Amino acid sequence: MKALFLTVTAGQGHNSASFALARYLETRGVECTVLDTYKYLSKLMGEIVDVGYTSIARHSPKLHLLMYDNAEKVSEKEKARKTFLPYTIAEASKSKMQKYIESKKPNVIVCTHIFTAIIISQMRRDGALDARIPVFGIITDFTLHPFWEDTVLDYYIVANELLIHEARRKGMDVNKLLPFGIPVKEEFSTDIPMSEARERLNIKDKMTMLLISSSVGFGNIPEILADIDKVPMDFQTVVICGRNARLAKKIASTPYSKEVVVVGYVDNMELYMDAADVIITKPGGLTVSEALTKRKPLIITEPIPGVENRNAYFLLNNNLAVYAGKYSRICDVIMQLYSRPEKLDQMRQAQEVYGKRHSAKNTGDFIINLLS
Repeated sequence: MKALFLTVTAGQGHNSASFALARYLETRGVECTVLDTYKYLSKLMGEIVDVGYTSIARHSPKLHLLMYDNAEKVSEKEKARKTFLPYTIAEASKSKMQKYIESKKPNVIVCTHIFTAIIISQMRRDGALDARIPVFGIITDFTLHPFWEDTVLDYYIVANELLIHEARRKGMDVNKLLPFGIPVKEEFSTDIPMSEARERLNIKDKMTMLLISSSVGFGNIPEILADIDKVPMDFQTVVICGRNARLAKKIASTPYSKEVVVVGYVDNMELYMDAADVIITKPGGLTVSEALTKRKPLIITEPIPGVENRNAYFLLNNNLAVYAGKYSRICDVIMQLYSRPEKLDQMRQAQEVYGKRHSAKNTGDFIINLLS
């Protein structure tokens, strides 16, 4: 049995969802291929999307919001849709994509980015894809990105049941929606006691805030840390800087009254979350899904304008997180959170309902059962 994952590098969320599901399917004997689709179709185009997304998110967030809002407007009009660049790319690349798929002979195709779902949908409409191959779409945020309603796929994996209302409003067949959760590594569904996790990580066994930096360098982490330092409580803060060596160096050279542990790129984020009392991150779909799976108090910081604004509203409206930003300083939010035990209980209860555990396993098992 073979599975083909079609992703696009624009941030790391789409790739992470692909690899999380592929990793589980491989434990069940499925041969998986993860293709960075735009980079395969055109190395230049793939790099433009990758670097362009990162650059715009970091340096021109207002432009990023404008582009997303415009995409939402365009997606509502059929004629305007067809002039949108991903549709033009899909038309131009159908033949090359068809040859690739025929060479791989997959039993199932999984699209983890709307751009790849558009390509597959165009191929289906033109009869350029074997109709016997089921196609899944994985929506990697807590809202439906523009154009998903125009795709022609068999099933759509969504974060939870609450997205069904939005899908129905947009005219999608809700019977095709599977609210298994955004796929994250199975390790996030297993809990390790905080003391044990801290011992494994070689950090002090005391109250711990976990601050996760953006993969694209968005957000002022030093400013957030300085504000956390003002909280009149005794705790340590672990900062995940990823591959941002400049940020790690800046934090390490800054004096704080509280202990700050600086960490670079990690491949065991689940263990750091187990060690944490509170998780602080921007509202990216994958990191938030990991945090919700861990059932940890969650503070979201300023979103990258665009889809992350929608994620933030969803999380706040459904009691899954609290927000700290320009007009709600994180030092105050932490104190408010720990002054209200009922708020922590409310958050945990919501996470129990809408934070989907075993998302990769449940999605993978559904795919295998469908093909068997």
